[in-house]
Amino acid sequence: MNAVLYDVALTAYIVATTLFLGHLVGRRDALWRAASIVTQVGWVCHTVALVVRGVELGRPPLLTVPESVSLVIWAAVLLEIWAERQYQVKALGAFVLPVVLMLGLGLPTGLRGLVLVPGIRSAWIWVHVGLALLGLGALVLNFAGAVMYVLQERQLKARRPGAVYYRLPPLETLDRLTYRTLTLGFPFLTAGLLLGALWAGAVAGRGMTLDPLTLFSVVMWVVYAVTLSGRVVGAWRGRRAAYFAIVGFCALLLSLGAGALFHGRHGT
Repeated sequence: MNAVLYDVALTAYIVATTLFLGHLVGRRDALWRAASIVTQVGWVCHTVALVVRGVELGRPPLLTVPESVSLVIWAAVLLEIWAERQYQVKALGAFVLPVVLMLGLGLPTGLRGLVLVPGIRSAWIWVHVGLALLGLGALVLNFAGAVMYVLQERQLKARRPGAVYYRLPPLETLDRLTYRTLTLGFPFLTAGLLLGALWAGAVAGRGMTLDPLTLFSVVMWVVYAVTLSGRVVGAWRGRRAAYFAIVGFCALLLSLGAGALFHGRHGT
């Protein structure tokens, strides 16, 4: 049953992406309303599937890399639904949902993410992974806001703005969105990585420190830490902050890719 729900959720995200992109280009509000409803239906199915699978496993379904990616997608869609209402950015789904599909379709099992049954069952690991995934979900929105900012700035500089120009919010709104999502996601990411580092030092030893996923996660954290520091002191705003958000997301993808492709203590 949960496998069917996962597939329904992924299908809903695919349909919603198509509708959001149609709204972005065609400027039809009916498409946006339909996309929002389909997104919410997909998220509900995704939520129920996660709960059912968690009951079947007897643990939260977030300890393997594919399961973690599925949870990142779940958090990103939830935050997209919230941010769309909070900031009244109807175009947000057209930039978040394609990222969701890229992550979901990149998994060999889709959103199900049920590749391995890990032997580690420590509650500290559940908290570590859960916090980190909430942070990563917010950073997906950070990336989407940054892409919209760069695109809108180029549209404004063009003598003949395209159709997308009329669907994107002002640069100030986008800059505020990227800053809010960064300040939301970075603390969760930091707390999650810190708990993981403490657990690894106490239990797993040096082998976990040299794990590919761990090393790339540190690189990702440094990029986001530098970005947030630049924003807090007021040195980086607008385009520069948007470019650093994009670089940070590339580091995020490298981290997930390292966990999925390379053998290490985190598993594959």
